[in-house]
Amino acid sequence: MTVSVKKNQHLTREMFCDWQEGTLNLQEEELFFKHIGSCTFCAEQFGTWMEEELQEPPAYLKEEIMQRSQLMDVQVVIKAKQTSKQMQLMWYSLRVGLAVVASIFLLTITSSVQNMELQMPVPPEKTQTQEEKRESIADKLNQESSKVTQRLSELANGIFQIERDSSSQEQN
Repeated sequence: MTVSVKKNQHLTREMFCDWQEGTLNLQEEELFFKHIGSCTFCAEQFGTWMEEELQEPPAYLKEEIMQRSQLMDVQVVIKAKQTSKQMQLMWYSLRVGLAVVASIFLLTITSSVQNMELQMPVPPEKTQTQEEKRESIADKLNQESSKVTQRLSELANGIFQIERDSSSQEQN
């Protein structure tokens, strides 16, 4: 029996049995699998027939899979997936690094603002009110910088919590 699958023709049970017995030559087997890969009806039929039969796979199948896995096109796909995972890790690392740099920058800015004293020439009669204003501005800056520091701390804790959760999920 030869497999000659036309465009509008589906695979038959007889063709499946020929494949299962190993009587198809390499070209016929290739046409058989190409058709299964392009026709959803035949793919479903193939799956159903395989479930019905539930026999040992052909003896040569393991060897073919091992040989196929060593071919260049399969290796390229494997390397691309590995590279993709490495790129995801690098992107994540860059985001975490950027968050750390931004945190350090903001902490440095807020601490220097807290230590900064406003030096403005003031007429003698308005000295007290200006000092009160300076203190209130310094107090406000101090309070707001504390809020910023707290938010950054929460953000950093959240990022590290996500990292721990994702690493524990990967281990499971």
